[in-house]
Amino acid sequence: MTTKQDVAEALRASVQRAEKIAAGLSDADLTRPVVGGWAVKDVFAHLASMGLTPSFFIGMAQRAASGGGGGGGTGSGFDVNAFNAQQVEKRKGMSLEELLAEFRQGHEHGIALMESTPDDVLTKKMPDPFRGGMSTALEMIQGSVGDHEAQHLMDVARVLRA
Repeated sequence: MTTKQDVAEALRASVQRAEKIAAGLSDADLTRPVVGGWAVKDVFAHLASMGLTPSFFIGMAQRAASGGGGGGGTGSGFDVNAFNAQQVEKRKGMSLEELLAEFRQGHEHGIALMESTPDDVLTKKMPDPFRGGMSTALEMIQGSVGDHEAQHLMDVARVLRA
């Protein structure tokens, strides 16, 4: 079973991986293409926008626990690709240091929120808006960090090694 401690460690490790990869990047490195038309810096902008992911899933869990049904989520007409593109565009003028700071602060806030949220809220099963099926907030956060963020960081590392 996924625990608060597991998820907090995963969030901290994701930030550490991002900071390690970002250390010493040149301006040329930041413009190297990665995937889906994004450059390295765009991936870091996407990660910065994901810093509040823990808060998003915890909010869903709180709504579900308070009798709000499925916990909300993204809505039926939500286009995740358009949302991500908008979030990256919003951060175009930010430096790499600013992007990393936003990512770190979002995850730190998420850890603090998670630690102050009762276990019964974090472990309540609810519809998973991204993977389908039923998941807990802890599982959704873990999946976001363990799968999604890790994949982006691996993509960047692969491009930088090439």
